[in-house]
Amino acid sequence: EIADRDWSSDVCSSDLEFISIMGESGAGKTTLLNIIATLDRATSGTVVLNGQDTTSLKDSEISKFRRRELGFVFQDFNLLDQFNNRDNIYLPLVLSNEKEAVMRSRLSGLKGPLGIGELLEKYPYEISGGQKQRVAVARAVITNPALLLADEPTGALDSQSSETLLKMFRTINSTGQTIIMVTHSLRAASYANRVLFIKEDRKSTRLNSSHGRRS
Repeated sequence: EIADRDWSSDVCSSDLEFISIMGESGAGKTTLLNIIATLDRATSGTVVLNGQDTTSLKDSEISKFRRRELGFVFQDFNLLDQFNNRDNIYLPLVLSNEKEAVMRSRLSGLKGPLGIGELLEKYPYEISGGQKQRVAVARAVITNPALLLADEPTGALDSQSSETLLKMFRTINSTGQTIIMVTHSLRAASYANRVLFIKEDRKSTRLNSSHGRRS
């Protein structure tokens, strides 16, 4: 099982990384991401984030931990059509009882870099897939998470929207945001500064590059 593999020296061994995880279907990429995200429980071993062993968290503590420490970007966006995009972005802060002034201030700092200023009053069903993913990224990072987790974030996007999103991840990472991304795409993985390949039975090859950056 993936919980029995030795990942301690590889996944998030230092801050401010942009890591891509690749592997065959069924190798355990999404399972690994779900364990890091506290969505699944590891059968053995520990997962430590900011000094907190997440495997020791009680069920009553997990939701609060996720809201405080983790941001999520999904392939299918997971936006709520009954809310406009501004309210979708605010949602994790609302759930944390954050003050409205803080929400406005944080969103103000994201509008320009993510190119979402003109999208805020629209609803998810009124915008394109690439625009939805930019809104989803804003929702993920507005909480200032310790770790941003992305599961096949370009899977539902065309090539141009994928390129825009990956450059956005690169920019977010350069500002100090640690990112772990699961992907089947070699092109997407090339934007990371470290790529991990896993197999069904064990951790496999690790590639490092000079920040894995495209020009």
